[in-house]
Amino acid sequence: MPTKKEIGSKLRKKIVTSIFAPNISVSVLKENIQFITEDDEKLNSLLFNQNYEVRFFLFNNRYLPTIQFIRENPHIDFPIVKVDQGAVQYILNGADVFAQGITSVNHEFNTNSIVMVSNPQDAVLALGKSLKSSTELLSSKGKVINNIHYLGDSIWEGKL
Repeated sequence: MPTKKEIGSKLRKKIVTSIFAPNISVSVLKENIQFITEDDEKLNSLLFNQNYEVRFFLFNNRYLPTIQFIRENPHIDFPIVKVDQGAVQYILNGADVFAQGITSVNHEFNTNSIVMVSNPQDAVLALGKSLKSSTELLSSKGKVINNIHYLGDSIWEGKL
């Protein structure tokens, strides 16, 4: 079982450069990384603040913000894909996002972009990686976003 280790200033500086959180200042990032948990192969990693709340997780060699962090920093600049109420429960169970459940997109993005998935009431419920660009998304069929983090998953719980 991995344990939380305190992050030194040298490592903190290195980690901050690998965090992908558009529109968030370096000072806010530094404030939110105090402890790290990694698996033995260092393939998975979680970053915690001073209150032991998970703030970032490792995905494809860069750290992404957790839903908790996104909700506390609403000015973060990821594209938002809104889904209908019928898709919500599936996404909260870890399902990927299918084109049929998407109702709108707030701005353009490319294939392989990190996007937030929100419910009809605009609450963020997942973070995903787009399989299509925003222009292809609404006219597509089938799976269009891989669900990489959602409310209630192991990242939300602070577990690797």
